[in-house]
Order: sequence, then structure tokens, then C-alpha cells
Amino acid sequence: MSVRKTALIASASVFALIASPALAEDAAKPDDPIIITGIRASLERAIEIKKISEQNIDAISATDIGKLPDKNVADALQRLPGINTSSAASGEGGFDENDRVSIRGTSPSLTSVTVDGHSVSTGDWFILDQFSTVGRSVSFDLLPSEIVETAVVSKTQNAGLLEGGVAGSIDIQTRSPLALHGLTMEGSIQGAWNSNTKETKPQFNGMLGWHNNDDTFGFIIQGFYEDRSVRRYGQETLGYTPITSAMPLGAANPSLIGVQAPTLIGSSLFEQEKKRAGGFGALEWAPSEKAKFKLTGFYSHLNATNSNDNYMYWGSNELNNNLPTSYTVANNTLTSATWPALNSAGKSVDGLVIDNIIRPDASAESWYVNLDGTFETSDHLTIRAQVGYTHGVGDTPTEPAFESDGGPGISYAPSGNGWAVTPTSVNPASANGLANDWAWNETFKSVDQEVYGKVDGTLRVDSGPFRSIDFGARLARHQRQVDGWDRGCSLGANGQCWGSPAMPFAATNPTAYPAAYNANTLGIPGLLVPIAGDPATITNILNGITDGVHGPISSIVQPQNYYWPGSMKVRETDAEAFVMAHIGGEGWRGNVGVRFANTSENVFANDSNPIGNDPVLVTTSAYGNYYIDHIHHNYFDILPSINLTFDVAKSLQLRLSAAETMSRPDFSALSGTVSLTDANLTGNGGNPNLQPVKATVFDSALDWYYAKGALAGISLFHDDLQSYVTYGVTNAVYYSEFYKSNETYAISSPYNTSGQLSGVELQVQQPVAYGFGFQANGTWVTGHDSDGNPLVGTSKFTYNLVGYYDKGPLSARMAYTYRSHYYVGLDRSSAENQDNYGTLDASINVKVTPYLSFNLDAVNITNNKLKYYAQIPQQPRAVYLNGTNLFFGARFKF
Repeated sequence: MSVRKTALIASASVFALIASPALAEDAAKPDDPIIITGIRASLERAIEIKKISEQNIDAISATDIGKLPDKNVADALQRLPGINTSSAASGEGGFDENDRVSIRGTSPSLTSVTVDGHSVSTGDWFILDQFSTVGRSVSFDLLPSEIVETAVVSKTQNAGLLEGGVAGSIDIQTRSPLALHGLTMEGSIQGAWNSNTKETKPQFNGMLGWHNNDDTFGFIIQGFYEDRSVRRYGQETLGYTPITSAMPLGAANPSLIGVQAPTLIGSSLFEQEKKRAGGFGALEWAPSEKAKFKLTGFYSHLNATNSNDNYMYWGSNELNNNLPTSYTVANNTLTSATWPALNSAGKSVDGLVIDNIIRPDASAESWYVNLDGTFETSDHLTIRAQVGYTHGVGDTPTEPAFESDGGPGISYAPSGNGWAVTPTSVNPASANGLANDWAWNETFKSVDQEVYGKVDGTLRVDSGPFRSIDFGARLARHQRQVDGWDRGCSLGANGQCWGSPAMPFAATNPTAYPAAYNANTLGIPGLLVPIAGDPATITNILNGITDGVHGPISSIVQPQNYYWPGSMKVRETDAEAFVMAHIGGEGWRGNVGVRFANTSENVFANDSNPIGNDPVLVTTSAYGNYYIDHIHHNYFDILPSINLTFDVAKSLQLRLSAAETMSRPDFSALSGTVSLTDANLTGNGGNPNLQPVKATVFDSALDWYYAKGALAGISLFHDDLQSYVTYGVTNAVYYSEFYKSNETYAISSPYNTSGQLSGVELQVQQPVAYGFGFQANGTWVTGHDSDGNPLVGTSKFTYNLVGYYDKGPLSARMAYTYRSHYYVGLDRSSAENQDNYGTLDASINVKVTPYLSFNLDAVNITNNKLKYYAQIPQQPRAVYLNGTNLFFGARFKF
């Protein structure tokens, strides 16, 4: 029986267990003298938050995060029903730490994430994410779990919530000084160990909080420093292309026209050190019982220095210039081919590319300053005001890269999780015969910023079914700007970058990949263990240090040029207002309201053809002439919503909700920026004419709070998605630094369509006996766009199984999370799906005194692989192995 089926049977079985009073003995005794402070306390608090809400929400508490083996907020949120996480935003591939969060089968771009009700700007450390279509979604890489008191997931909309979440929203709520118990000190010291790197790195977190005896003034100051080493083993297939009649294979065998063939198959080694440092602070002042002010600030900086080495089969070059001596076809895919060293014209055809990229001091940062004020102007009216500024940066200050090719005569064939590639004229242990013909050094920086302010009010009326009326208005101005520069290599007399003689790959002082990078690790029998150039040597070469034979870099590399295809600017002004009535009576409560949102959108896109108003022609770029187009859109949306909760029986609640929701397009998708892969002439791009995604959403939920700390619930939901965003492929001409000419690229771009999704959520939370308990939840979703294609981010099955023990000095938890395959989108003009994936995590906490405890957290205990495929599983896109992470140390609290 499969793991998935076993877990689903276990999830169903827990509904039978909840009927047994003996299993809930700890929760059934109202006079239980034991004071519960650990995992059970946090679960009970989350249930209470859900129970008193007027709408369908789920929550996690600070203790909950602290006890889970989760190092950021995304990892903790994935335990909730209907929540999905992903460990990659774009072309960087999958990692061991979750980075994006989505709700109920939608993409992360359709999830609104706020902190204390306000927006938070974000940055991405990976260069492609800095200008590709990764969306408005927050990078959780920058949010350590220690800053959170509560995270609330709203799965239904009300008029008072900030728009932007089609299927739901997430609000991360920080601590308040006046809610502390006098003087409070908390901290942790940990070591972080990774099974791939075998390295241990330090992690420190500390918090000091205080308020006076009068509860009128208090502060919190918190700092964190977290270091981790990352080593990822992988094989990547960077795209597929259909065989055409213009290719030798298609001309010789017309029946193969349309068959998909891999363009680049790479043995990739990614290494990184991630240092996350920053802090949180809060001042709270209550000068009277009628007024309160709270000033908060947050800063997080992630240094993500990394290098990526790739030893690639150059399929696109072989397909366009050579005829294989043998091949096989299965599932409309060219599953193997053997290419001769010389083509029919007697010309040598290169079949290998070695790609070495170093990104020293790649980084991301996020910060905000926010001021909240609450004023009770009378017994009936309360006014709340908020004003703030948030700033995010993603920065690649330098990217020295060195690329070599050669190796005529090569073959590939299926092998385990991917492909086995066999070069015939190059020894992978030395890479003799490969010479450089391209080098570059890119610089990219994205700046994301917003200034915002709002005023809300609550008028208590207590008239008939009307309890109170909320109203308010908000104004925000947001800008995202991305600028890129590139230095490309000039071709020498013999077609090589360094002229004659060509710069050999041996000049980069190459070494073999780590011994652990082998067939047994990735499950690809016959996988070569290639070599990689030394990062320091490559950096020195590109900085102009000569080897005595070749000239300095200044003689062979062009000056930095503004890379306009990947640069952009978007300005957006959002003006909103809402009114919402809280209603209720005997055995029922709810809210009904409407939100008005006006969006003024100004896109300044770079394009080779004018597509907007007042285009400005620029003729000074090495990448060709381009226009700066001004594209303006204005949207006005009316978003009604209703949420009703009925007490149909003791401890049994029925919730019904309906709403119109809206999510604005990704900034980078609007800009029209592109990222190009020259080796196979593909890329990812944007669309400045994207419309907002609008949806009509319905939700019903039945929750049974049958005992203290216990919950059984079922939710049904349906989303009718209008102007949904999916992806297509179009051809566009860009200047190629690799080929030194204008080339036609196949560009994957977003466009609007429509779609729908429906699903059901089940959850059970059950304290059992003697400190034991469990949680189980599962979500089933089905969805498609108007053409019947899968929706981005929709997994049909997601479930969590969590067992815990919490009594006396010992608490422990084991959690298994499973997500079935889902459509990621188009990458380099080829479909990408993430395969089924499950991970097992665990934590143990031992309290040795009331003030000191020791802990051990394990993430991805079974060291599962992340796998991706194209249109079908027989078309591999990638397989990654990130290793198991252990976090061990001590926590203290006074």
C-alpha cells in the first residue's frame, strides 16, 4: 500500500477515534490541575481564535511555531489545512527551505500576505527572481518564525481585509509589549547541520521585553542571526523543443516532426551560505484608557552568496546541426540519441557546455516602520489609524561567469530519475578539449517600496441584528524598479572569447564535484561526476588577472551595458474604502459589507517595438535599440462579501461565506521583462497588459468543538476565476551576446484566461491520553482553466499527519506533510510540473528547569528528492537532493 493511501486511511480513521471519551480524558476534565503551557496550549489557543471568528480562519501561535521543526513562517503554515508551500519562486530550482505560500490550490501570487494588517515589501536573493514573474508574494526567506506571535489564515474575505488575496490572505501578527508579563527575556542558541555539507553553522535569537506596572508603556527589542550551509545535488533538463523540418533529424524523418527533445541536460552543483540577520522592535504607549499607540519596526537581511556549476549536454546545438546515428522515441519524446563527432558536412559539432557561475554577496532585505493608533472618541465610536513605509531589495552586485564548450560526439539515454549522458571525446575528470567562448558579469538590483496610510472606525449601534458598523479608507503608493547591467565577452579571431590561443577550461583550476554527487545519491545510474572551475580563479580571470598567455579582461570584455530586456519600473496607486456591518442574534453572527478599490497602474516597459503611450527611443544599448513605453491602466472594483456563522448545536458551528475577490497582476509580469537562455534560445517574459485576477468565491464549513483542545471540521469551497493568469509561448527577437547577432527566442509569457476550482478540506485535532495527541488534515482540490489545462499551483491532494507528546518536562512532535504533483508554469518555453512530494520532520524539547530547555529539530528526515517533469513524467525537468537538516541547541525564558 502506498504512503499516500495509508495516510488517507489514517486521516479517515481519526473521525472514529474522536467518539471515544477515554481518548480525550485530558481534555474532558474541567478541573484538571495540570497547567498546560507547551504544544497543547498553543493548539488550544489556535482553536479558540478559530472558534470566535465570524468567518472561516485557521491560525498558528508562537508556541506552535517554536515547537515545530520549522525555521521560517512558511514551514509552519504548511501544517494547516488547505495551505501549500513551495521552495522555489522561479528558475533557481527547489531547495530545503520553503519560500512561498499559497492557499487552496492557487498560486502564491494570489495570496495576500500582511504583517499586523499592513503590506510588507520583499526582496529575492536569486537573480532571476529579481526581475522574473515571481509575483507580489512575500519571500518567507526573510521572515524568521521567532518574530511571530500569531499567524492567521483567512480563507474567506470580509470587506475590512486588504484586497489582493483571491483564495485567502495571511496576516502575521507580532507581539505587543503591553501583553507581556512584566520583564521578559527569551533566547535561543542553536547549531544548524546539513547532511550534504557536513557543516555546522551557528544561530542566535534573543528578545527583551518590558512594561511598567501601570500598563501604560512598554517595549520589545529582538534580534536574530541565523547561518546555514546549503549544498544541492541535481540534474536539470532546461527545456524541451519540438523537432522541426528545419532540423536534420526532422528533414530526414518527417514522422518525427513535433516530437519533443531535450535541449540542455545538466549535472548541477549548487553551493551556498545563507546568513539571515536582523531584528524587530516595538514601543507601545497607552496615555489613557481611551488612546493607545504602537510603533513597530522590522529589518531582515539575507546574505546568500552562492555558486552554481553545470555540466550540460548541448542538445539544441546537436539538433540544429547534426543527425544522430541512432535514437529512440517514446511518449512523443526523443528519449535517446547518439550524435557523431562530425555532421554530414564534415563539421565538428560541440555537444557539451560547462557553465560556472559565482554570485558573491547575492542578497535580499526587507524592512518596515509602522505606527498604529487607537482612539475611543466616545462610548460608541472607536477610530484606528495606521501609517507606514516598507522597503525591500533583491541584489546581485556581481555575477562572474565562465562558459566553455566542446566535446564533439555525445549520447544520452533514460536513467533512473533522469538521463545518463556520455561524452565520447572529453574526459569528465579533466575536461580536456573544452575551451572558453563566452564570459560575462551581470549586475541586477530590484527595489520594492510602499508608503501607506489608512483610517478605520467602528461604530457600535446595537440595533436589531446590527451590532456595529466598521468603515474606513486606505491610500497606498507602491513602486518596483529593476535595473540590470551586463558585461559580455568579445569573440576573438578563432571564435573563442580569448582569441588565439583559446582560454582552456583547465585555466579555471577545476576540481571534481564532491564524492557524494554520484548515481546512488540522485538515483541516476551512470551519472557522470563532472568537474567545476574554482570560483576564486574564475573571479580573478574576469577581474583582469592574466595567466601570462592571455590578455587582461579589459581587452576582451565589453564595458557594462544597461540590460534593458530585464529592467523595468512599475508605479501603482491604490485607493480603497469599505463599509461593513457586524450582525447577529440568538445563535448566529456574521458580517456583510463591500470594499471599493481603485487601482492606478503605470508601467514603464522596455521593448523593441512601441506598445504604449509616449514611447522614448533609446539607441545607445549594445543590446539593440529599444523604446521606453508608458502603459497606463486604471481599474475600479466593487468587492461585496458576506460571512455568517450559525450555532446549529452545542459546540457545532456552520459557516457560510460568499465574496468577490481581486488580486492585482505581478509587478514583474506587468513590466514585460525577459530572462534569456542563449544556449537553447528560450526565455521567460512578461505582459504589460495583464488584467487583475478576479474571482467569485463560495465557502461552507462545519466545525465541531467536541472537547477542550479538540476539533473536527469539514469545509467545501468553490472559486470561479475570471481573468485568471496562465502561460503561453510567443517568439520574439533579442540580441544574443552568445551568438553576437539578433536571434529569435521562444518566450514563455503570462496571459489572461478564466478558470475554476473546487475542493474539500477535512481536519481533526485530538488530545488523547497521558500527554499524547494528534492532528490530521487533508485537502482535495480540482481545477482547470477555460481550455481544460491545469491551474498553476493546484495539487489534487495535500495532507498533514502530526503526532505529539507534551507532558512534564518532555515534548515531542513528528509531522509528515504530503503534496501531490502540480503545474508550476512554463519555464524556458517548456512546461514544468513538480512531482508528488512528502517530507517527514520532527522535534524534541526537554525542559530542564522552568527557565531552560534543550531542543533538537530534524527537517526532511528521509532526505526525499524534489522531482520535476515537463508535460508528462517521462520528460524529466529536474531532480534535486538537498539533504537533511538538524537544528540543536538550547532555549531560555525568564
